[in-house]
Parts: sequence; C-alpha cells; structure tokens
Amino acid sequence: MTFGLVGIAVTVFVAVILIAFFRSKAREQVLAAQAQTARLQAVLDDVKDVAWNNRDVAPDLSTIVIDTIRTGEERLSRRELPS
Repeated sequence: MTFGLVGIAVTVFVAVILIAFFRSKAREQVLAAQAQTARLQAVLDDVKDVAWNNRDVAPDLSTIVIDTIRTGEERLSRRELPS
C-alpha cells in the first residue's frame, strides 16, 4: 500500500517537473523569437531611414525600398487582425 502511494507521489512529482521544464523551454523560445523580431524590426527601420535620408542620391531606388517596406508592414498588420 505504501509503495503504491510513494510510486504515485513520485510519478506526480516527475510529471510536475517535466511540465515545468517544457513550459520554461517554450517561454524561452518565445522570448528569443520576440528578441529576434525586435532586432529585425530595428534593422528594417534603419534601412527605411537610410533610404529616406539618401533619397537625393537615388530617388527611384529609395522610393522602391520605402514602398516595399511599407507594403510588407501593411500586409503583416492585416494578417494580425482577427478575422
């Protein structure tokens, strides 16, 4: 009888530990993805600023770059809205 209760307690303990471990790994992956997204957004903002600030050097190219970035941002924002 006692061995059965100890076995159940150990099983529950191991299950709780495994759940906590996998939840922390998932949280870690989400945080890493958010950090990567922030870095990429910063780079994209820098590219947009460079294109805008140097539009006198290559106006056609700057317009293409800025419009492409804005179109992509609009497309992404439309995807995030609930349907």
